[in-house]
Amino acid sequence: MLPTNYIQSSIPVDIPETSDNQPLGFNIEIELDALEELIVNSTHVPLTEFIVIDRVVVLHQLNQIKEHLPVDLATAIAIASRKQQIISEAENYAAALVKSAQEKVSQILHDSSILRQAELDGAKIRLKTEQECEHLKQTTLNEVRELHQNAIAESQAIQQGADDYADYVLEDIEQKIQQILLIIQNGRQQLDGVN
Repeated sequence: MLPTNYIQSSIPVDIPETSDNQPLGFNIEIELDALEELIVNSTHVPLTEFIVIDRVVVLHQLNQIKEHLPVDLATAIAIASRKQQIISEAENYAAALVKSAQEKVSQILHDSSILRQAELDGAKIRLKTEQECEHLKQTTLNEVRELHQNAIAESQAIQQGADDYADYVLEDIEQKIQQILLIIQNGRQQLDGVN
């Protein structure tokens, strides 16, 4: 039974949701800070360092964190998924350059009386365009690989940090709950001894 001076946490339990059931503005750091605030602001048991915590609120907060931790990972995956789009854009640009060069070559062949010179110019333009396209493609691929690696490393660091902090908080909560249970058991034993 809870003491008469028990006060519930001021942390809201209801979280506004969007139409696809995802919370608005979910931030793992804010949720972990809220959990810490719940622990820090909980009612203290007099003459001890123990606290009384609303189990439902703590479990709700932990469930929110567990449910939405993958959102940070989804951000990294979204960055990686743009890789194909960037490559496609580079290939389209290269194809447009090649087409433009071919059209210029055709125009030169029609307008020029020196066919040989037109063929040489067209070959040079085509080669230069292909080299530029290949360089652009390689540069884009390198940038995409770097973005992908950075996103994966960052998401792994976020995941590890969140896991470590959650484990630390849960371990601390578990120890405090065990201490509270020990106090309750001792109190009951003393009451049984009086009766």
